[in-house]
Amino acid sequence: MKIANIVSTTNLNVNNDFNVVKSMEEIIHGLPTLIIGFDYVNKHYPDFDIFNNEIEPNLYWTFKKTERRDKHEEDLIWFENKIYTDLTNNINYFFVDPIQYNYNSLVKIIRKLNSINKPISFISDKMVYVYGDGFIFGIDLNLLHFIGFDSNKIKEKIKTKSVVFLEDSEILIEYKNYIEELGLQVKYLPFLYFIRNEQNDTISNFYISRKS
Repeated sequence: MKIANIVSTTNLNVNNDFNVVKSMEEIIHGLPTLIIGFDYVNKHYPDFDIFNNEIEPNLYWTFKKTERRDKHEEDLIWFENKIYTDLTNNINYFFVDPIQYNYNSLVKIIRKLNSINKPISFISDKMVYVYGDGFIFGIDLNLLHFIGFDSNKIKEKIKTKSVVFLEDSEILIEYKNYIEELGLQVKYLPFLYFIRNEQNDTISNFYISRKS
């Protein structure tokens, strides 16, 4: 799955979530786009404001490393982080709390969990996080066990229903630095896995505004 475009005529060290191309003709339309290179922007957008990184909504630019290294690196990091932040901000998180929620609320949550198409789940320290359809549900197996539920049966039921169930500690190690660099919480790991492994799909258009 590609989450944004970066147009650059020089090599970049970014992960595969980004669609890195050499011209605007190769971008995936509908995704946020960063153009790298003053010369390219000046040629194709002659009326752009050199003091404004935003050319138009969802389209940004910055200098090449050879033009202004500090600005290039700053803007590239900002763009990558902003993309992931905006994506995760659009994810609704619910902690499934059988103590705090009333019966009707729990029924609605369970129905939503059961309706998720191709859920991806991740277990960490007795917390199970289930992602799908723009939602992440956090389920505390210790809490369920404490109030009398069979937590092992619940875990196995989630595992059976999930198209992917991540429980190997190597998965957490693989994504640990990635999560820390982005300033994200562990609960987003199944969503990040989804991004990394759904290569035939793209994220729909969303607007990115830059704050000074």
